[in-house]
Amino acid sequence: MMKRVAITTLVSVAISLTNAIAEPLSPTPVFEGKTTTPAKDGAMQTVHVIIQSWGIAGRERETQEIPLRGFYVAHLLSGDISTTIDGQTTERVPGDYWTVKAGATMKVKVIGEFAVLETTVVAKQ
Repeated sequence: MMKRVAITTLVSVAISLTNAIAEPLSPTPVFEGKTTTPAKDGAMQTVHVIIQSWGIAGRERETQEIPLRGFYVAHLLSGDISTTIDGQTTERVPGDYWTVKAGATMKVKVIGEFAVLETTVVAKQ
């Protein structure tokens, strides 16, 4: 009886992990707030800042899209990845920063088991 319970538990955990990996990417909020910054005309404008962390599991030969559409700054915190932005693929290592222009999409392929990416969005109010 004990073996049957253990096997049932392992199968349940495996199914849960498989379902979790199949889900689309979703970020973990790190910071969200408002601040002011000078506009081109010198007047102060309010901007909304959102920083999110993306834990990305490596899936064999699979790319995953970061579902952001406006301009943002990306920072690779851990793991190795390749990114494809506007058809150009670049390999990234921990500590790398880069930008993604408004309207562009970024696809990420993890080289290894796992990577953590942080994005910073600054949007006019």
